[in-house]
Amino acid sequence: MILALALACSTPEPTTAIAPAATLEPNRDEPALIPIRLALNWFPEAEFGGFYEGVLGGHYERAGFAVEIIPGGPGAPTLQLIESGQAEVAITAADDLLIKRSKRAKAVGVWPAFQLAPNGLMVHEAGAASFEDISGTVAIEPGSPFEAFLSAQYTWDDRGVTRVPYSGSIGPFLTDPTFVQQAYITSEPCVARSKGAATRFLKASDAGWNPYGTLVAVATPAPDWTEDFVAATQTSWQAYIDAPDRANARMSELNPDMTPELLACVSAAQAEFLTGTDGLGAMTEERWETMNRQLEELGLVPKDNPWRQAFLATDAPVATGTP
Repeated sequence: MILALALACSTPEPTTAIAPAATLEPNRDEPALIPIRLALNWFPEAEFGGFYEGVLGGHYERAGFAVEIIPGGPGAPTLQLIESGQAEVAITAADDLLIKRSKRAKAVGVWPAFQLAPNGLMVHEAGAASFEDISGTVAIEPGSPFEAFLSAQYTWDDRGVTRVPYSGSIGPFLTDPTFVQQAYITSEPCVARSKGAATRFLKASDAGWNPYGTLVAVATPAPDWTEDFVAATQTSWQAYIDAPDRANARMSELNPDMTPELLACVSAAQAEFLTGTDGLGAMTEERWETMNRQLEELGLVPKDNPWRQAFLATDAPVATGTP
């Protein structure tokens, strides 16, 4: 989700470790916590809220983990951090993982926060009602898998749709009622609304592009602690969905551009994207096969790409609420 925030930016402080409330001196007979460095692919925002809740609420600690969250930014090389030994867990997306694995990245996806892809196009409320209606100029990351898919799916070249690079600012959108731009449900729509713009968000999944988002990846072969970490992550995210205020307050401290009001807006807006139709944390072989086939058709991965090796099914229980 590699979009710059529309609010111009002070870079969030590079803080990462978040300690739960102090406890009594630990029992020397208890096993040591497993240290986990979790590398985000963007700044602290609601799309990572469950991870922050996992630390703040003690969910990871109770599962035996001491988690340090490493914020990212544009182009954050999260998978490379795993390979270089600088992180144990990386956040990515299914399409990015498949592409990078085809280039010999050694990582496997184990749990997705987003069932529905969080990206799409943002238009004005009086603008295009669907992807079929898009015309004129679209501000979008050129050469990205999503741009390549939309161009092919909706024959943008034949229809004269012009693509220009997205600057990372919603300034042009606010001043031009015909402007169309890429967006993430976790950012631009809420920012635009906070500036008084009435928007419509066209979901990538409605166009047929639906990679799992905020995907947890670990090294391959997967470490022995993977299943326990996945279960703790599921519990953490359900706790965040049930009560996001604590994690939102911490993320606002770390990333002041995301005010409590913006984070509350995003938390509500992303809710349906987290659960989709299969439920929080679910992954299916069919979805991975479809994503890989689309990437093959776009020439972004080779034919016969071993997509089944890109994800690992786990038996994480479905969390039902905050402990």
